[in-house]
This record gives sequence, C-alpha cells and structure tokens, in this order.
Amino acid sequence: MRLKFAPRKFLRNARGVTAVEFAMVAPVFFMALGAVIETGIMLFTEYVLQASVQEAARKVRTGQAQSAGMSAAAFKTEICNLASAVMDCNGSVNVYVKSAASFAALKTATPSYLNVGNAYGGAPSASSYDCGGPSKPVAIIATYDWNIVMPFMSPFGNVDGNSKRRVAGFAMFQNEPFPSGTSCS
Repeated sequence: MRLKFAPRKFLRNARGVTAVEFAMVAPVFFMALGAVIETGIMLFTEYVLQASVQEAARKVRTGQAQSAGMSAAAFKTEICNLASAVMDCNGSVNVYVKSAASFAALKTATPSYLNVGNAYGGAPSASSYDCGGPSKPVAIIATYDWNIVMPFMSPFGNVDGNSKRRVAGFAMFQNEPFPSGTSCS
C-alpha cells in the first residue's frame, strides 16, 4: 500500500487542533493562574499579620504587657502565635515598637516598614522595643519577607533584589491611662 501526502487534505484536517491550541495557550494560562494564587496567598498573609499585630497591640495599649514586664521576644512570640497558621516565624518576623511624647514626635521617629527587618544592602534595620507609659502614643510595626515564587512577579518585590516582598502589619494608638510604674523590658 502506498501512502500519499496530500497537502490540501492535510491543511483541511481538523483532528488534533484542540491539543495544539491548548499547548500554545497553556503556559500563559498556568503562569497567570500561578500569579493570581501567589498574590492571593501573599495578601492573605499580610492580612493575618495585620490582624495579629492589632490583637497583640491590645496588650500594650491596656498596660498588660507593661505590668507583666513582657520582653521583645515574648511580644514577638505573641504575634507569631496568632499568625503561625500562614507563616513561619523563625527569624522571618521582625517587630518594632516605639513610644513618644506626642503623635507628631512618634510620626517622625517611626521608620518605613521597608526599614524594619533584615537590611538588604542599605542602612541597618531599625529596632526598638519601647511600649511606653500610660496615655503615651505607641507605634507597632511587624514585617515578614515573602519569598516570591513566580519568576515574572519580581517587579512586585521590594527587598533583596526584588526577590522578596516585605509585608507588614501596623498599629498606632494611645495607651490607656493604666497605673504607672511598670514598663516593658
């Protein structure tokens, strides 16, 4: 039996077109799907970190942290216990707590969240653990460096050569007028 090659018949044949079209579209589809999934998980992580900071900040605002003599490590552990469902806190979460005499002074003394945590080729990271006294303004910043997985999402990175995205939780408030004479250590 002799096989003939018929170009016209070959061009009209529609078998396998779906597989070829899928092979052309699939990489773009899966990259977009991966970007959506990673962005969603990253934003959820930032939400959980923000909620954890707000919850832990209540201990500072009400004076519970001061009366217990809560250390910086214990306060970080408090945040990590609340956020441990979505992030690994071993060295990845950095906490900055600062108090000042007024909100204006606190605003000038509080660094950008990009400067709280590991310094990547820039100035050393800001560190502070000052819970403040009764009726004093306090700012709390907690940061977590998210490792970007999808290679084309590096424009959304903001630290470590755009290979990581620093997400943050922030709280600024005035302490309640709790009994003085206690402080964080």
